[in-house]
Amino acid sequence: MDTKIVKKKSKLKFVFGGLAILVMIGVCSLYFIRQKKTYNVSAEDIQTDAVTQGKFEDMLMVTAQTQSLNSSLVNVLEGGVVKEIFAEDGQIVTKGQPIARVYNPNTEFSYMNQETGIMQQVSQMRTTLLELKNQELAQDKELLQAQNDYNTALQSFNLQKRLYDADIGKKTDYDISVQNLAYQKQRKSIIEKGFSTEKSSRNTQMTAVNTSMGQMDRSLQVLRSNKNNFLIMAPASGRLSSFAISLGENLISGRSIGKVDLMDGYKLVAKVDEYYINKLQNGIKGMLDNNDQPYEVVITKILPEVKDGQFLVELNFTDKKPDNLKIGMTFGLKLKLSADTQSTMISKGSFFKETNGKWIFVVTGNKAEKRTISLGRENPLYYEVVSGLKPGETVITSDYSDLKKYEILDIKK
Repeated sequence: MDTKIVKKKSKLKFVFGGLAILVMIGVCSLYFIRQKKTYNVSAEDIQTDAVTQGKFEDMLMVTAQTQSLNSSLVNVLEGGVVKEIFAEDGQIVTKGQPIARVYNPNTEFSYMNQETGIMQQVSQMRTTLLELKNQELAQDKELLQAQNDYNTALQSFNLQKRLYDADIGKKTDYDISVQNLAYQKQRKSIIEKGFSTEKSSRNTQMTAVNTSMGQMDRSLQVLRSNKNNFLIMAPASGRLSSFAISLGENLISGRSIGKVDLMDGYKLVAKVDEYYINKLQNGIKGMLDNNDQPYEVVITKILPEVKDGQFLVELNFTDKKPDNLKIGMTFGLKLKLSADTQSTMISKGSFFKETNGKWIFVVTGNKAEKRTISLGRENPLYYEVVSGLKPGETVITSDYSDLKKYEILDIKK
């Protein structure tokens, strides 16, 4: 039987054909990969603005509220339940005036136990002091008796000596008087030495006892004074503000429940976005308008604690201030951060949220292409363009939420 022989040329055709197909697929893939992603948008769905050249005003607009220039916090010294309220928010109070009273039975019981303990210790010390004084009195009597006995012995000796020298008295009586005098003299000397030693020791003890009693008395006064902490009093004279407590409310020791505005002037307090925390400093001036009258203000204090993306700035009026100022009034302020400059600018828009100012869509005819840019300073109306854009060009400033993954936009009118 004959065998069919396959020609080699047929195999080569298949190989070259397969390679050609692979090359074509690769070229097509590379083409589509290099193709920029394009998206169709309606002109009505985007907002455009022209890049301009002009005076860039480096300033910040904030809203400030008037507060008292100085105030004193009302703090809870002793925690407890609010039993009585004697004042209202906005009321004029004087220093030391009771504004509320709290009660804490556990603390009250503790105070009573401490007071009883101190009074018992004071009583014991007074008893000790009385005993020391009685000892002093008894020793004085003993010393007086010894002195008297010595004087009597001396008189007896003198008498017996005269009688004995005159050969009238008996030698036995004379010897007894000599012996008694020596005894009384030695006895008096021992009692005097003991008196001196014991008096020094007793005086030391009495001084220590008196010092301890003084400390106990002061402790008792402080304890009794602390019992008055249940009474919350105004720390200064002025207007009570931010005071909002209720009967039965449980107040914690150390909590601030309000403040007293001293009514000695006014300051302005503004909340500023944390973006400006390194751009603001004391001494920066600003302006506010009230009834079409401008007033100059200056930053006097920056509180760097950031809360909810904002920090606080305090400002004072540099010279004149509005006549109708009241606590709680709000004003729009314009803070001048630096001198005006001639700059390239674009209007502020929602695009910044997605791009962070690093790129933007530049419009040419009915297309818009993504371009890398660099932005500098900003004010409430404009961004300063550092690089990437020229005056006269048109950019898209509206929201980029649906556009950020594309590089070219076809704008349909």
